[in-house]
Amino acid sequence: MSTFSRFLKFMTKPLVVVICLLTIILCILYVDKPLAEFLNSMNLRTNFSFLNWFTKLGLGIVYFVLLFIAALFFRYVRKNRLWEERMWFLWLSVIVPSTICVFLKVMLGRARPSLWFESKYYGFFGLQYHAPYWSFPSGHTTTIMGLALGLCVIFPRYCYTFLITGFLVAASRVLLTHHYLSDVLTASYITFLEVGLLLWVLEKKSWLRLAWKDAIK
Repeated sequence: MSTFSRFLKFMTKPLVVVICLLTIILCILYVDKPLAEFLNSMNLRTNFSFLNWFTKLGLGIVYFVLLFIAALFFRYVRKNRLWEERMWFLWLSVIVPSTICVFLKVMLGRARPSLWFESKYYGFFGLQYHAPYWSFPSGHTTTIMGLALGLCVIFPRYCYTFLITGFLVAASRVLLTHHYLSDVLTASYITFLEVGLLLWVLEKKSWLRLAWKDAIK
């Protein structure tokens, strides 16, 4: 069984699901605000400016475009079925969770930390069409974790390296107070489930088999 399969089996156990949900709820109720206020007082955006660049590794549009172009490149220019299917799988691992993430952001309308610092707005305000209310779940976290998990499937040997990198980028969203801790935890967990479901669908349909075949061994 691959590392990804072991992770998926563990993370979908009922007890683990309950623990994750309780952790997120407790963060929303008791941890998010004080942690955000503490980090804001540290002014990491100025004192550790490299974080402003590091966090951009979670910028979705870059991966949406580059992976799509790479898939077309390996299909029509330098024909290579293995790498073409890998690029399509990575593209799906990013675009599917990101699309769901945007829907949740708009529907839930959670105020970002900046609104708490400026106007003391905190919580979920329902359907919202303005970015300051798109905190939950974290989009950058969704993107980088989707990519990291997709890479775990394709290159299981380096799974831990990809996951650690993904978690570090996700942590930068909290450190820079772009998001609350619960935004990042929720995005990470949901993305994990979404990539697992994507893999299940592809397996059932026998699509992009060359990309994911090592993930179910």
